[in-house]
Amino acid sequence: EYMAMPVITGRKSDAEKFAGADHTYCIEAMMQDGKALQAGTSHNLGQNFAKAFDVKFQDKNGELKYVYATSWGVSTRLIGALIMTHGDDNGLIIPPKLAQTQMVMIPIWKEATRGKVLQFAENVYRQLKTRFAVELDAREQYKPGYKYAEWEMAGVPLRIEVGPRDVENNQVMLVRRDTRKKIPTPLNSLENTIEKLLEKIQRDLFERALKLRQENTHQVETYDEFKKVLEEKGGFIEAHWSGDPAVEEKIKEETKATIRVIPFDQKKEKGRCIVSGKESDGRVIFAKAY
Repeated sequence: EYMAMPVITGRKSDAEKFAGADHTYCIEAMMQDGKALQAGTSHNLGQNFAKAFDVKFQDKNGELKYVYATSWGVSTRLIGALIMTHGDDNGLIIPPKLAQTQMVMIPIWKEATRGKVLQFAENVYRQLKTRFAVELDAREQYKPGYKYAEWEMAGVPLRIEVGPRDVENNQVMLVRRDTRKKIPTPLNSLENTIEKLLEKIQRDLFERALKLRQENTHQVETYDEFKKVLEEKGGFIEAHWSGDPAVEEKIKEETKATIRVIPFDQKKEKGRCIVSGKESDGRVIFAKAY
């Protein structure tokens, strides 16, 4: 939710699960290039590692038994996931809920208007900083265009431009990082507008990423179709699999695609494995991955 990154929850196949675990559960995301990224995992280790390291506990009856263990979490790969899910050629795009700086205010002036523009910007900055994570970039050694590019590269969700005309009209210009849309906003509605806009940016980023995943998820019925779609379109491929590890290995060797996730919400759907032709109870998700 905070990353605005849609994921598919499910379990890994035996070949893809953590070595030594009974089961591995995961959240799988699609990046903008159509490749999958395992965003997080949770491993049910059962008693396997406890037996290997002789780790026991005393139960309520006073008997010693091997512990049941888990291993779970996410890692720094989420930084890469955030960049690859939302970023563009101009740099990062950070969802507002995660952004250390939610907005940056950039005053624009010529020498004749410097004083009144800076004073206006300072007043607005003091007003906003009680509710939002806002920065005022009043550095004089850099032109506005340089500042725009710098803060866009850093992914700050919202830019607030203040020029002489804005001062005269008692307004500011809001600029979205994700769409670059400009929104002139009167001061008397500024805080409410910003609050709603940050919520919309957060929502739009998630919906954009979800739409990309939906548009790049394909169902296939045969292995030939599987290879053609993988080569020409990429993305996630939903295909029937009988559960045979040999089939999984064959697909991996021949196409570099692996079973990324067996979704928890997998529909019971009778079919035939795309390779072996054996009966299958549902589809799994294949993809090339990072």
